[in-house]
Amino acid sequence: MPKKRNDAQTVEELRKKTAEDIQKKLPGVKERQDAINENLQRLQEFRDNEPNPLGKGKAKHLAAVTSTHQAVETQQAAMRKILEEVRRAAEMDYRSQMDGDISRRDLMELIKIRGELLPLWISHDSPFPGEYVGAIAPQDGSKLNEGDSVAAFNKDGNWILADIISCHSNSRYECRDVDDDKKKLAVFSRSHLLPLPKWKANPASEKHALFAKNAIVLALYPQTTCFYKGIVHSPPADFRDPYQVAFEDDSYPSGFCPPMPVAQKYVVAFREVAGLTASTAPKKGNKKK
Repeated sequence: MPKKRNDAQTVEELRKKTAEDIQKKLPGVKERQDAINENLQRLQEFRDNEPNPLGKGKAKHLAAVTSTHQAVETQQAAMRKILEEVRRAAEMDYRSQMDGDISRRDLMELIKIRGELLPLWISHDSPFPGEYVGAIAPQDGSKLNEGDSVAAFNKDGNWILADIISCHSNSRYECRDVDDDKKKLAVFSRSHLLPLPKWKANPASEKHALFAKNAIVLALYPQTTCFYKGIVHSPPADFRDPYQVAFEDDSYPSGFCPPMPVAQKYVVAFREVAGLTASTAPKKGNKKK
């Protein structure tokens, strides 16, 4: 239809414009970083020449520290803006692909890439990570927003990967199963939705915002769009690393399959609904949705 073609053209134009805007800002990032490095070098030279920073050169030392600190803050603010633009561009690209026809192979790749590109939470206003960072979920019943990715408990008793399309005033949400070719919408109550993380937690500085070893979780089973119960075999050691999750599987003597990699974006706290739990993960040779 012409409308869809125009929409696709608009998305492509916005994507190109965003890429051009980011490209223009990158030289400024390098210039500011060079200035920071020069400030740090001068500060180090001053300390080498003046072992006691509280001595005669106190004022000069304080001025150097203040200048460096301000330069770093300016660089951080600029980088946060660029990263937000990159995030918006990636989200725009995701929505565009999801609105069109997409093969299952491409869908699986898109889901994988989206998990890998989850932005890293960087402290600025608060020293402590907040909601949606790693394992830190928002309060139960808190309002969700259009476009949020969720694990949704459907009528078949499965936790499925879905996107919120619209919000209603009675705490009910219209969601779209990402793996539904017909792109039909289904309405879910808030209690049947688990919002997914919006930022990665950095193990080096926010280890407490990650699920610990042996934590019971719901995680997206690789190459499917369903979440299943499992335990964390090992949390990420680096912010680029995934969790290693062992899913429940009674075909193994231990009751769990060998650990499998799952991105931070697709791991949430285990939840029961009305005494029901998520279906058992796909067993060997049994490929579920």
